[in-house]
Amino acid sequence: MGKLDKYARQSKSKEPSKVLPIRLPESVYERFRQCCEGLGLSMSEAGYLLIKEELEDSLYNANTDEIAATTQRIQNPIHYERTLYTKENTARSPSFSTRWTSIDYEIENELPCPLCHQWYSKANFSRHAKNHSTTTKELLESNTDIVYEMINERKPNT
Repeated sequence: MGKLDKYARQSKSKEPSKVLPIRLPESVYERFRQCCEGLGLSMSEAGYLLIKEELEDSLYNANTDEIAATTQRIQNPIHYERTLYTKENTARSPSFSTRWTSIDYEIENELPCPLCHQWYSKANFSRHAKNHSTTTKELLESNTDIVYEMINERKPNT
């Protein structure tokens, strides 16, 4: 397909056509003719395109309105109007959590590695522990003597 093919006039449709004579005020006729000329369309082509677009829009709107009017709710609502969304907190306070944390081993946002005898950022310590094929908890708790020795060396004397 060449670059100009998309601008070529469409061949006549196979459907028979009818002539639509319309009467316009001279000023409207002249403005419409100039508009069509600027777009490279004949007045008949422009009139056909306007009418076709109007019919397609009204067909779309009629179908959309019909669908909206006849469509039933497909699913029941998930939440009903008077459903409470907050749950009463009957659990214990979060300060009594059983989750393990490394805060007991932390100094200045760093944790000691007892195998390397170096300090690593708390944020990256889990990744470092994986280098030793273990977890942060296992690494720190299975070598407590070395860990506390490193902590005592690093602690500021107070």
